[in-house]
Amino acid sequence: MIRVETIISCFQEYTEGQVDCTPLQKAYIIVAKAQHHFSNTSLQLSLEIAQVLVDLKLDIQSVVSGLLYGTFREGKIDLDKVRDMMGKETALILENLYLIPQKNTAGEIKQQIAENMRHMIFATSKDIRILFVNLAVRIVYMRHYKKLLKSRSEGFAQETLAIYSPIAERLGLAHIKVELEDLSFSCLHPKEFKHISNFCQRMKISHDILLEKLHTDITELLENSQIVGNVAGRIKHHYSIFRKAKKDKVDYEYIHDLIGVRIITNSIGECYKVLGLMHETYQPVVERYKDYISYPKPNGYQSLHTMVFTQDGFGFELQIRTEKMHMIAERGVASHWEYKAHSKDILKDKQTAWLHDLTRSLNITSDPKESLEIFTRELYSDFVYVFTPSGKIIKLPRGASVIDFAYEVHTEIGAQCHSALINGRKCSIKTTLNHGDKVKVLTSEQQEPMTSWLLFATTTRALSHIRSFLCKKEQQEAEKLGKELFSELLLKLELKKGDFEDSTQWKEFLQKQQLKDQESYFRELGFGKANIKDLQFFITNVTPQKNKKTTKTKKLLSLPFKKKQIGEGVRIAGIENQMVHYANCCNPVKGDPVVGVFRRGKGVEIHWTNCVTIRSQSINPERLVEVEWVRERTEKFPVRIHLRFDDRIRTSFSIIKVLDQAKVVLLENNLRLLNNISHQDIKIKVDNVEQLGKILKRLNAVPQVEAHRQQDSHLEEG
Repeated sequence: MIRVETIISCFQEYTEGQVDCTPLQKAYIIVAKAQHHFSNTSLQLSLEIAQVLVDLKLDIQSVVSGLLYGTFREGKIDLDKVRDMMGKETALILENLYLIPQKNTAGEIKQQIAENMRHMIFATSKDIRILFVNLAVRIVYMRHYKKLLKSRSEGFAQETLAIYSPIAERLGLAHIKVELEDLSFSCLHPKEFKHISNFCQRMKISHDILLEKLHTDITELLENSQIVGNVAGRIKHHYSIFRKAKKDKVDYEYIHDLIGVRIITNSIGECYKVLGLMHETYQPVVERYKDYISYPKPNGYQSLHTMVFTQDGFGFELQIRTEKMHMIAERGVASHWEYKAHSKDILKDKQTAWLHDLTRSLNITSDPKESLEIFTRELYSDFVYVFTPSGKIIKLPRGASVIDFAYEVHTEIGAQCHSALINGRKCSIKTTLNHGDKVKVLTSEQQEPMTSWLLFATTTRALSHIRSFLCKKEQQEAEKLGKELFSELLLKLELKKGDFEDSTQWKEFLQKQQLKDQESYFRELGFGKANIKDLQFFITNVTPQKNKKTTKTKKLLSLPFKKKQIGEGVRIAGIENQMVHYANCCNPVKGDPVVGVFRRGKGVEIHWTNCVTIRSQSINPERLVEVEWVRERTEKFPVRIHLRFDDRIRTSFSIIKVLDQAKVVLLENNLRLLNNISHQDIKIKVDNVEQLGKILKRLNAVPQVEAHRQQDSHLEEG
């Protein structure tokens, strides 16, 4: 059982008695009183959260926030009282913690994980202490998930493994990362967890004997070389064993590096001496050697990693570092600042720069799937180190290209980059960089970011800037296209913009569309989100005196068939001067195989030969006539197209762009969303079936778009 006196004692020890503990005592009294009518469990959970934060040697506001968290979340103390009694900083931490969901509700797990992650990252960007307190809350909840979460534990564990464990690793909190992984693993895969536990128990005696022998042998080697060092051993944790076995596709017994040895020395020079000594004594695995001293991890972690085999063929992992490096390895980012440091100063630290990049990237997108991809890319990347012409080292994720390097140097250089000199050799911006490359970026003022760059950019910084530029450019192009569609409609209706744009009705129309100005409406029109038929209906009603011709045309278009004389489009075998109608049910286009059907009092209906209406009706063969297209036909034909695609703004814009480049008129545009998939039905006018084929080919070339011609106006559910 944890006692508040223990927490206060630990806090006073690392703060050396320089910080007043009164807020901690007050917070404990508040929590104890609030839980008076309940079981002792809630009080113990609050103390356990506070203990985790004290173990990390965090400041008074963080520890008090952790202690008050459960009481505040249950509504037993309000924010104003916290602010009055504990100060603004503690109130801010608790207020933002409250915005981060701790329990999964019904729904799709991955989408919830993405949304919860976004809440947490945005909250943390205000004060990194929110992240530490939230990690403490999470680890305590996971320790007691069977009592606290019950049926919701699986989703909670998935979220912990997907978000909290990698964040703990990025912060350098290895022990928290390990515990979160094992707790999540035991919840998600209880049988496998038990299997590994039994395996570790069976192997305990032999592992202990081996660790003892390694400790003795290595200590003797260090003494003989006059190196002062501390040697310690450990066994891989359960989840690490599970992943290793799965990755190598072997049984647990055949994992080579189940055992690890850590050697702590007094200096960096001694670290490399010990490395040489270990490689002389044991058989090294060259590809497993990693120098994190020369090239630290983003969280500041430094150590030499290597794997070696004994003469008996037993493999084990070695970590060699100094005492200072070990402190950073144990406490991570928290070790870079004292308990009295201000959180805003901590957020400026280079070890937390990734958080700024991640926040900026998440601001660009609201798509859950894309958010998780950004998060995973930022937190799981391995790194390469390359040089600028002046010798400055730039750290990039493994697989990064020239464009990533350019954006890392400067945003403007990235935007204007067209190629680079790598070790004196000219290369494209797609080129992948390797350790030690010297890179000089070549730029041009005429160059600007392109959509294709997203295919080979890998860093969050580069991707966010490229997306931001493309998004702005798309907005501009959409607005331009919307204005053109608007002007074309006015020209068709023989109107001028000034006839109604300053009217109250126009402003009301924009408000009804929930848009603040007409520029926003033009963008919606350009993206295909606003229906041009609504606009035409509005203009027709606002300016009736100028639209008699339009109204008449509208009535004609509402007829079931379009009436044309025989000489204007088709030739009917053996018949002259016959009235012709083009059926709306299949909208035949010039070049389609067609057939004519005699209709009493209406002349000849022209249908597509595989028209659903023709096939479903029992028609007297004597009423069917052969029809062929007249070559000099110049009128455009209406046709319906159904599109299915992911619900993304860029995809909608690409579709509109294809239609704009084809110079076709968009008559109808109906869009709906089903299970995160957009279904769009459009009606356009084309010259002939060849033009229609080209348009369909270009639409299907847009990533993740399926487009096909429709025979009727019914929406597909697909």
